[in-house]
Amino acid sequence: MSRGAARGTAGLLAPLLAAGEVWLSLPGKPEAWRVPSPPFLTALELSRLAVELARAVELGESRFELAPAGAKPSLLVDLKTGQAKAGRTGTPFPLTGTVLAAALFHLGESLAAAFAEADHALVANPYRMELAERCREGLSHLRGPVQPPEAKGAAREKKARATGQGTSRPLKVPGRLRRLRFAKLWEKRGLPDAEESRLLLGRHGPVYCAPHLASAFSRKDGELLWRRAAALGVAASADGHAVAADIARVYGFTGRGGGARWLHDHDGIPLGPLLLRKDGLLLTLSEDRTVVAFAEATGREVWRLAPPRTQRSWLATQGHRALVGTDSGYLYGLDLEDGQVRYRMRAPMPFHGPPVAWGRRFLAMLGRGSHWAVLLADAHTGESVWTYEPDLSHLSAPLPVGSRVFIAGEREREGMLLCLDTKGRRLWERPLNLGPGPFALASLPRAVVVTSASGAATRVAASGTVDWRVGAAGEPLISALPAHTARDITLVPGERVRAVDPRGGQVLAEVQAGVGLVALQADVRLNLYFLDDAGTLSAYRLGSHFTVVE
Repeated sequence: MSRGAARGTAGLLAPLLAAGEVWLSLPGKPEAWRVPSPPFLTALELSRLAVELARAVELGESRFELAPAGAKPSLLVDLKTGQAKAGRTGTPFPLTGTVLAAALFHLGESLAAAFAEADHALVANPYRMELAERCREGLSHLRGPVQPPEAKGAAREKKARATGQGTSRPLKVPGRLRRLRFAKLWEKRGLPDAEESRLLLGRHGPVYCAPHLASAFSRKDGELLWRRAAALGVAASADGHAVAADIARVYGFTGRGGGARWLHDHDGIPLGPLLLRKDGLLLTLSEDRTVVAFAEATGREVWRLAPPRTQRSWLATQGHRALVGTDSGYLYGLDLEDGQVRYRMRAPMPFHGPPVAWGRRFLAMLGRGSHWAVLLADAHTGESVWTYEPDLSHLSAPLPVGSRVFIAGEREREGMLLCLDTKGRRLWERPLNLGPGPFALASLPRAVVVTSASGAATRVAASGTVDWRVGAAGEPLISALPAHTARDITLVPGERVRAVDPRGGQVLAEVQAGVGLVALQADVRLNLYFLDDAGTLSAYRLGSHFTVVE
């Protein structure tokens, strides 16, 4: 490991980002894989994997896969037989889960000690201390429990049974979270058209929006609160408003009531499933192309826009404007009140995805073939401010955070994160070490969380510092889903959904979601809702948490 860390990097993590690499040595393979990134970040990830491995051993799971930062081949450990192999076709050799976890913890502990010995100023560095404390705590758990004397043991068991009765409540004392536990609440199966649906979060629970059906369920027990179905489509929002269309009529619903609030004759165009509420209007799309606006109170159709030579449109609202981007390369700015087209912008490439509001301006993604670009324009006048063409493929939607714009994409099968300023200039570029794309972005205060379809994630500060990284969580999902943060816990989607401390990246809990996960939501009570491609909606509640009091 070299001591040539980049001194220009801001923050307490900078002195620990020395250049170097970590490799895995196996019988017959001195270098099974190699991770050429700062060893401290790799050791952090390996220590998190060691915690997950120790938990898997404790719970009696059958197998564990070790693949930090997408390193190939992965190390597959059979926890039942004590055998391991490199990749699925490798030769098995003896290796128990406890021995592997101990080796990973020893690596992190040794690296933390090496930094402290090399530079005394790093002794009190919180990142170094966190790594050392995690590894020491992990090693202490691997030593096994200490059996108390018979009498005391009996007394403790009796006390444990007494306190285990009733509902477990979170500790009301300050401290640092170490572990969360989620319990399954309820499950709904057989929801139709799950792959084309959206999962929203309403006041009383999740709202399922499919092309021809919208349903709301109770947070507590999964009771059906309301259901809207129609032959020509249903458009619904999280607050209970819905517009349903059949051959002859269009209906408007509000809240739990079984009857329609209004109905009107209809010309038979399909509607939904997107529904936006803005300034007394209900906005939706027909066949993903035509924009239709209804009066919320009366259901009167106020205006309609059918862009010519267009197969796909994307709708968003910003201020008093409705913004409609099309795959024909035009973006329309309309007055919400009457639908009057105030400007029509011509872009050099087709639009992909809805415009993203950024103050009084908006960001939009453009693309054709392998060429992609990000456009910034004034939402009131439609005047283009700048266009930036990154040398990336599989671009994520642009994410504005403060005065910066983040874009994730893929270059030569490796993930990259770009940061632009308000003038469209590239401030920095960082490799993600999350494997191939596509990627999804989610914002945190002065930072961004990048997730991949494999469940791997990394947090990058606005300054470009990589704060933490977690590895893959099983087989890749159908697409990359963005992380969600609720009650100061970040949820990383994957085959196993992981609850992560957004500051340090510690994995606090895991919930099995399956490779078919297509949507994830979390409410203010940290209840989790998973939707898979088979049409199963699952709900989990926070059962308890373990906190270390300092």
